[in-house]
Amino acid sequence: MNNKEYLLNLLNYNSWANDEFFKVIIKLSSEEINKQRKSFMNSIRNSLNHLLVIDKVWLTNMKKEKHTFDNLQTILYENMEQLWKEKKKEEQLIKNYVENLSDKEFEEIVECELIGGNKVLISRSMIITHLVMHGGYHRGIIAEMFGQIPLPPIAQDITTWEKSKLK
Repeated sequence: MNNKEYLLNLLNYNSWANDEFFKVIIKLSSEEINKQRKSFMNSIRNSLNHLLVIDKVWLTNMKKEKHTFDNLQTILYENMEQLWKEKKKEEQLIKNYVENLSDKEFEEIVECELIGGNKVLISRSMIITHLVMHGGYHRGIIAEMFGQIPLPPIAQDITTWEKSKLK
């Protein structure tokens, strides 16, 4: 498996893990989703919106375009079903974009603007790595909030994903 195939596989895993969380989140009351909690992102709603914002920022950066976000906790959608529909669309846009990159473009170093104006030089392959790891990090934050409800942990291990593909 080459680098691009490997990272596309990780994007597929990340999408699956997000889906596993959303299956639980969609059953929660709006009060639980919006409840302000002792957590980095303050609420499940904020965390989910943040994941979509970051996908949009990094896809824009990979395309060498300028994003319009100035806040990590930008709320794009209040409605969770609409938010998830848009998140799935964005995940697919990222996968399509990556699939169509040449090897040279995949490894090209691009200048990216972060929210807040800082800039970083990074390859598109490392951006994809970051998106997958970032998703896992924020699912961990959401899992911590689930514990405050209380809800049981969500299985999001790659081994669980691999096993689910056999069914």
